[in-house]
Amino acid sequence: MHGFGFDQLHDEICVTSPLAQAILSFRGGADGEEAPLRVIQGPHTQIKGTAGGGNDKVSVDPANNEIYIPIDTAKILVFDRTANGDVAPKRVLGGPDTQIRGVSAVAVDPIHNILAVNSGGSMLIFARTAEGNVKPKAVIRGPKSGMASISSFQIYAPKGLIIAGCEAAVASSASICAWSVEDNGDVAPRWKIPVRQLTGFAPSGIALDPAHKEVILSAAGQRVRPPRGIMNTVITFSWPEIFN
Repeated sequence: MHGFGFDQLHDEICVTSPLAQAILSFRGGADGEEAPLRVIQGPHTQIKGTAGGGNDKVSVDPANNEIYIPIDTAKILVFDRTANGDVAPKRVLGGPDTQIRGVSAVAVDPIHNILAVNSGGSMLIFARTAEGNVKPKAVIRGPKSGMASISSFQIYAPKGLIIAGCEAAVASSASICAWSVEDNGDVAPRWKIPVRQLTGFAPSGIALDPAHKEVILSAAGQRVRPPRGIMNTVITFSWPEIFN
């Protein structure tokens, strides 16, 4: 597993199992060899994983009781949060008009009612309930935007900000940037932290800590060799501008 979602509202952990082609939900305090609360698995789910990690991302929308999982056929599957067993997705987003490519990171803004998909160096913005082969309502992409692809990104819904990777460097992101959910086209980010310039590491995942006004990054050195030979690290920055 390379990613998981935490549902703070219901105190549950949602993870994928790529080889089992399943979504597992555990209670937040799960410990040791504990059975999941629910398992979404079977041919009706359409979940597809590969040995290379084609089912390694998942996102939870606690406000609307939904789970989002991208699969390796360039589709986003949406399940009811309480779904269990061999159940069909309630919505499927995918097709050439969506511009979704490969297994793309996904995040939901329940306040502005949007779904964002980070795919192919673009941020594709859809209505939250979009399904089928529909065009995005907005696309943030281009040299001025610096938009890049990253393993995970976040939306800080109270301020309507997308926090994602920017300034691609050797198939990874060199910086973390913030855009508005209302942005469209080749627009410059509102704020930027030049992570690689400051630390030597390339960020790969993002978590937000609004209580302390901090952003927490996982960073790896497989593609961009970090200083002192350390391959993996967690980096925390104070970033009050995006929370105030």
